[in-house]
Amino acid sequence: MVVVELSIVPLGEGISVSKKLAYAIKALEKKGVKYTLTPMCTVFEAETVNEAFEAALVAHEAVFEAGAKRVVTTVKIDDRRDIK
Repeated sequence: MVVVELSIVPLGEGISVSKKLAYAIKALEKKGVKYTLTPMCTVFEAETVNEAFEAALVAHEAVFEAGAKRVVTTVKIDDRRDIK
């Protein structure tokens, strides 16, 4: 099981970025990713690291599709393989 901490920041968008980030959340939902929103990041689980990065990429690209010109995305992965 892979636990992912995802933080996406559209730069140059003013104080509130929630409208742009809503597109990232919708992209995760469309992909079927179950997530938890926190004030600083989004946390979700994936079966594999590839699945985790694919979900992060979909969310990252969605912010560009929402009109952002520059986006900084941070992904932190906890990949534990000693238990199932």
